[in-house]
Amino acid sequence: MFFLTIQSIKESRLTLGILTVNVILFFILNVSNYSNLFYLMILINDNVINHFELWRLFTSMFVHGGYSHLLSNMFALVLFGSYIEHIFPKVQYLLIYFISGLVGNIFTLFLFPLYTVSLGASGAIFGLIGAYFITILYEREIALLYIAFFYLLFFIISSLAPGINLWAHLFGLLTGLGMSYIFVKYSSNLSKVE
Repeated sequence: MFFLTIQSIKESRLTLGILTVNVILFFILNVSNYSNLFYLMILINDNVINHFELWRLFTSMFVHGGYSHLLSNMFALVLFGSYIEHIFPKVQYLLIYFISGLVGNIFTLFLFPLYTVSLGASGAIFGLIGAYFITILYEREIALLYIAFFYLLFFIISSLAPGINLWAHLFGLLTGLGMSYIFVKYSSNLSKVE
């Protein structure tokens, strides 16, 4: 079982790199008043569906609406990302993160109204939460499994609050669960989990 420490967080270069990009973009877009760039990066369903601005499916994962939005997402990124980065090979970690975020955003297109606006890294982070749950399940640590299950349930229930993109969270989570299950079951590179 891998335990998260300050040292392991410092060694989580991909996680810290993603965090750094999110924080720098937040200050560039929100503090420096680059509102045109902010508008170009957020996910607007109408712009993607009717104007084929497909980059928004990716760029919206790096944009946050306020300090609390950024702080909560970056805390979860460090907590789960640092753990997953030490369990899975780097490429698999990045695949789980970005594909979970993209899948969450794609379902946002089809399950929310046309003029819905969405932003944030939470779909990708929910993918990491799904991967965390699979690693705990795979290790058959019963006490940790119960804690992880209730933590997962808490995150899902908190996604029901107004203004939260439930579909990005749910489908990001399902993508992370599915991808990490495949990686754990069929990859010989996951000796750290075994």
